[in-house]
Amino acid sequence: MNDRAADDPLDTSLLFDVSALNHAVGRMLSDAMSDGPLTPSQYALYSAIFELEAASPTQLAARLGMRLTTFMDRLRIVERRGHTQRVDHPDDRRSYRLTLTAAGRSVHQVANGQFELAHAAFVAALGRDHAASKRALRSLHAAADTARRAVQGPCAVVDVEGLEPTASRV
Repeated sequence: MNDRAADDPLDTSLLFDVSALNHAVGRMLSDAMSDGPLTPSQYALYSAIFELEAASPTQLAARLGMRLTTFMDRLRIVERRGHTQRVDHPDDRRSYRLTLTAAGRSVHQVANGQFELAHAAFVAALGRDHAASKRALRSLHAAADTARRAVQGPCAVVDVEGLEPTASRV
């Protein structure tokens, strides 16, 4: 029996477990925020804009771990609501930065109250060092970014033995 099977009788992969965790956290947040003005994914987008204050779409997409095109699709909804405003980028006339409008900040504040209740319940249920959990998540995030670069591209094939991308022999 390997170490993974000792901890997990189903012997699932770490990537499967992270995916299942993503769904569990999503369900918990959806339940906590169900009667609020924002869904959990909308709240994350508003929070990134709020926390980064005046950031470019590229910076915001990176912060959220999204493709820029996906971010822009979601941003259009926020813009139609009148919850963001574009501010000229001081270093690049072709670009702009985003901030929340007063209405956007108000909606975010209401949703934040719901999120904070869910966060407090989650941290209490975790029952361990919050900082250690954050470090582990940063490590997993970095591994996901590294693995994505290794497998991205239409012809990239991963050599499972050495995890080196090789050209496809199609």
